[in-house]
Amino acid sequence: MAMPAVKFEPEDPLEDRVARLEVNVEHIQKDVSEIKVDIRRLNDKVDVVDQKLTAKIDAIDTKLTAKIDAVDAKLTAKIDGVEEKLTVKIDGVDQRLTGKVDSLKDALTTLAVNMEKGFAAVEKSLGELRTARAFDRVWHLLMIAGILSVMARAFKWI
Repeated sequence: MAMPAVKFEPEDPLEDRVARLEVNVEHIQKDVSEIKVDIRRLNDKVDVVDQKLTAKIDAIDTKLTAKIDAVDAKLTAKIDGVEEKLTVKIDGVDQRLTGKVDSLKDALTTLAVNMEKGFAAVEKSLGELRTARAFDRVWHLLMIAGILSVMARAFKWI
């Protein structure tokens, strides 16, 4: 099946289309130039705001630095005062403890000397006690032998 030939005719002549594009390009160029002006104005505003913020930040930095230095000085003074008080108290406690330790050493030395004297006396008495105990044992053995001999006669074992 064959198709009839279609005639191709441009809808608008080429010159009309170019004219319309030129109008649109002029309009776009005008909008771009307005945008450039707005951007320059915004750049100026941003620069002004930047300068103001920088000035405010510098002022706040100066104030805070001064306040921090003042607080640092106060705290340093207080810490130094507390350090001095604690040093005095620690020295006092050290002296008292040293005195007590020295008196304890003296008391222990005296106790050791007294114990040595006591042990010497106890050793002397122990020597006497051992001799007396030996005599007591002999005496007890003789008494038991006497009782056993009496019992043996009573039961007629002997």
